[in-house]
Amino acid sequence: MNKIFFVTNELCDGGAERVMSVLANFFCSKNYDVNILVLKESCDEYPLDEKIKIFTWKDRKDGDAFGQIKFIRKYMKQNDNSVFISFLSHQNLYTIIASIGLNVKVLVSERNDPKHSIKGKAMKLIRAFLYGSCFCDKIVFQTVGASNYYSNRIQKKGIVIPNPLKCGLPNRFEEKREKLVVSFGRFEPQKNYKLLIEAFSKFHKSHNDYSLVLYGKGTEQEVLEEFVKQLNLEESVRFAGFDKNVHEKIINASMFVLPSDYEGLSNSMLEALAIGLPTVCTDCPPGGARMFIENNKNGILVPVRDADSMCNAMSKIADDEEFADKLSKNAILVREQLKAQNICEIWEKNLLSLFN
Repeated sequence: MNKIFFVTNELCDGGAERVMSVLANFFCSKNYDVNILVLKESCDEYPLDEKIKIFTWKDRKDGDAFGQIKFIRKYMKQNDNSVFISFLSHQNLYTIIASIGLNVKVLVSERNDPKHSIKGKAMKLIRAFLYGSCFCDKIVFQTVGASNYYSNRIQKKGIVIPNPLKCGLPNRFEEKREKLVVSFGRFEPQKNYKLLIEAFSKFHKSHNDYSLVLYGKGTEQEVLEEFVKQLNLEESVRFAGFDKNVHEKIINASMFVLPSDYEGLSNSMLEALAIGLPTVCTDCPPGGARMFIENNKNGILVPVRDADSMCNAMSKIADDEEFADKLSKNAILVREQLKAQNICEIWEKNLLSLFN
């Protein structure tokens, strides 16, 4: 039986963790021996098949890169001919280093914009060296732009595989929509929710019957809440927290808006399209949004950090029901393109080549 180890920082509510859980369950259903190495004790947000074995590094200390490498290497030594799949930038490097001199294969996956996912010139040089080394067997990129960031040598090891959609998403809402602008994700600097609040403030001056509801959590929440107060929007902007059933809660909203400065490939954007929400998204690097949004056909792309353009796009959707309905009907076509079964089979094809 082919044995796989996923390496992840935690099992909580990030997009990379969700994709990993989808892949782990798929491989388990195909009778692979699936294991997960978790480098941080955390909650389990995503359901996993009971046959999947989870090993948690319980002695973790923040910043202990050597300890992480040692933890991963222990399982590599015990599991010859296994494939280790890492999903996050620093863990990619630790996993490659851990494999040196051992009889295992390593597949790493870039889940963010590589320009920003690792800080510092020295670390980027180390990453380029390790990705190009014989200890890294394959690299999965989410977007063509992320692949093109690297040298030809690294690109030759790579394949672009977009994210699979979450299973069980609700069907498109076909009745009159509520006057709600919604977004969901992590409240972190790269997501730039401050831009969305600023754009909504401008939009609200001519559309004061609309509300903005933000689902999620993160380090920026207090800053965002204070910004809402500064703009006197307390009655119109609500922070709804992380919600496992967010898609059912937002299905009847007028629009979804994603204000990110950069993304790997936004799961929230893809899921909003898949449930038929008229969608506005920044055309952020490394190009994930433009891979799936055809401007003014199935969504609207706006420049990064441009509150006026975002406000205008929101107004266009709010003021033209026929246009909004066209966006919604075209958006759901992404469902077939990113069906979990299809994406997982592409992963399996590339994984099998490492076992042969």
